[in-house]
Amino acid sequence: MNSEIKINRYIIHFLEKERIKTKANIDLSDSVAFQDEFSIKLAEDVHNSINISPSLKNTKFKVNSSNDFSTNLNSYLETSDDQDFILFSKSIERLKEKIEKLSFATGGYYLFIDYEISKKRYISVVLLRKRQGLNITKDGTVFKLNSSENLNIDKIAMAFRLNFEIYLNSENETDKKNYIALITTQQDGEVSKYFQEWVNSGDLIKNAANTTNLIKLIKSIDRPVDEDGKDIYSSLGDFQKAIFEYSKSNKNKLVNLYDLSKHFYGEENENKLMNYARDCNIIIDPEFKKDNAKWKSLITIKASVEGIELNVDFNKINKDEVDVQENCIVIKSKSLAEKVKSQFIEEQKKNG
Repeated sequence: MNSEIKINRYIIHFLEKERIKTKANIDLSDSVAFQDEFSIKLAEDVHNSINISPSLKNTKFKVNSSNDFSTNLNSYLETSDDQDFILFSKSIERLKEKIEKLSFATGGYYLFIDYEISKKRYISVVLLRKRQGLNITKDGTVFKLNSSENLNIDKIAMAFRLNFEIYLNSENETDKKNYIALITTQQDGEVSKYFQEWVNSGDLIKNAANTTNLIKLIKSIDRPVDEDGKDIYSSLGDFQKAIFEYSKSNKNKLVNLYDLSKHFYGEENENKLMNYARDCNIIIDPEFKKDNAKWKSLITIKASVEGIELNVDFNKINKDEVDVQENCIVIKSKSLAEKVKSQFIEEQKKNG
């Protein structure tokens, strides 16, 4: 993959702050660095780590709003100039002001990097914690990565990544697809507000929307098969019920698409659902809290009497859609009524 990576420029700053304390200090690099073997490896590992992070959230800049981060980033994207890139990176000074008000926040090395993978351009800002295998030192007035031999970006605490191609499309800001990948989770699984504010992030995908999109994927993706290529589940309803039951094991109501993929399609297919979502142009977060009301639509209520068979999604049973009364069932659906009527008339014509 390295041959597909191009580093346009990058810069690393050090924001020093210990937990509980409120005092923070910044040690800045005063010039950009360019492509070398270390930056190529770093960009590859960072990009992949963001892709597979279960805490990834998809969003875009806040509509009708700007701050130092987004304004200076836009200026840099217009010029691709070294000095504008440095100015953009110095928005870290606003981050320093924010975390000095938060005793729990900590610092680290902040990587600002402009790179291309498979001819697609990205701008990423990543917090790299001090840890074994990450050897960053200051050479004169510039922080550099000294070695990539033992580089291990296993988990990223915070990251911002802008997809340049999506960001610069011709749609207006309100209608644009989400072009920002955001990683910034606290222990409770919620997004760190100060980081979100710093990068001028807009609203995140609602749990209800994520749940709806996952159900769409489940209902259209090919069902799991055994070693002989035979369906493990005899029907879509059985597959949906198995997923519903499996999700009960997570007490904090989180749904993780990688875990679902591994459980139902095998360890080697952990990207099955996420890849299928991309193929279907469905933007979905890899992990989210399920919306219980919508999630219940995975359950299908089945009932039959002679000549009549019903399969109804659990959440469709209500007074407005499928009203189950004491002695009758009222289905309030114009489109379903039209379909039944159309087929009935057609069969009448065929059979005289």
